[in-house]
Amino acid sequence: MDQAILVAAGIVWTVLLALVPCTSLGEDESSPVMLSLLSPVEWPSPQSDIGGFRLSLLYGECRDFAGLDIGLVGRATDGFAGLSIGGVNVVSRRLAGLQVGFVNWNLNDEMTPGHRSIGVQYGVVNYADTLFGLQDGWVNLSSGTLTGVQYGFLNCAADMSGLQCGCLLVLGVNVAAGSVSGCQIGIVNLADRMESGLQIGLLNIVLHNGFLPVLPIVNGGF
Repeated sequence: MDQAILVAAGIVWTVLLALVPCTSLGEDESSPVMLSLLSPVEWPSPQSDIGGFRLSLLYGECRDFAGLDIGLVGRATDGFAGLSIGGVNVVSRRLAGLQVGFVNWNLNDEMTPGHRSIGVQYGVVNYADTLFGLQDGWVNLSSGTLTGVQYGFLNCAADMSGLQCGCLLVLGVNVAAGSVSGCQIGIVNLADRMESGLQIGLLNIVLHNGFLPVLPIVNGGF
């Protein structure tokens, strides 16, 4: 995955969001800009919705956010749409966009297709309850269903639909505590159930529905 393309796409997305009025923000509690030192020492208050730009020197917090977010630690206690660049990026509900940081954390627990998170997490540690998109980092985690791609040294998901891939295609451990529909590629691949797909690696383990419970090189189920 070309990292430059991902960042460029996020910037373009952010510009488009800035040009479109954010109708989800209430008129009495919204602002186009937020400046924060260490929440609640910020303007406007943490209960505000932001549609535009936020700069967080240490820690910034708001409710809904749409636009470009830059800072050491930034959190949206509701939804987030746009581009987030920082040390730690936290979204407590739905993510729609791109997170770039040391730690990217999305606590969305809504499983309905219309509310699940959609986007890209690029960092050292990435976590999402449910995600449709890409996690690219050293450690990628999902406690729900991840539909898309996990690329890193350790990839873990409850249910995986898509691709779990170790860095440089093989240098990784892939774990699916539930079912896999797709492909796992790494040194060690583990799945509880293989609904449809393949494991490619040195050690491939499928506890249920595999060709065999343990196989070298290739395992899978259909």
